[in-house]
Amino acid sequence: MTSRQIGNLILHKDSITLGFSLVFLWFSIGLYIDSAFRTANMIPHTGRIDRISSVITNVKDKPFFKETTKELRLTLNTEDDYFTSITTESFGSIRSRIKVGDTVTILTKPKIWDIFGLKRTRDISQLTKDDTVIINYTKYKRSISGLFILTFIFSIVLLIIYIVRTYDSSDTVPA
Repeated sequence: MTSRQIGNLILHKDSITLGFSLVFLWFSIGLYIDSAFRTANMIPHTGRIDRISSVITNVKDKPFFKETTKELRLTLNTEDDYFTSITTESFGSIRSRIKVGDTVTILTKPKIWDIFGLKRTRDISQLTKDDTVIINYTKYKRSISGLFILTFIFSIVLLIIYIVRTYDSSDTVPA
């Protein structure tokens, strides 16, 4: 392949299809890593809760209701920054089980894996107080299990569409 052909392939009118294919491939890799990650490989942060707060991060107007995204923020006495958990549900069940002054362990993903998956470095993957699991990573893994297969298949379909379209149009373009 010559550099001109490579340039035409990259700057093809259907390059947006290739872009979406790569984005969905990235999502599928991230979902696979999140679903295969084990709590034994996570970083534990143990300390006493200094502060518990929640903030509303997003409000979407749906046809019959407003969807509110909330963020729970926990600050430990051993850490400089706070840890977060994001949901559209209520934090009532979590806040009823922990309070300021309780000693908890928060498991987070290592920073190196921050580039992959949906959870970030300061996101609470698992929260335990004594021997009680309050936020369970296994429940999160179950909720995303199988999604990486769907996003991977969609990525491959978009890639095939892109290849077929660029191949067909490269036959009609004079060299």
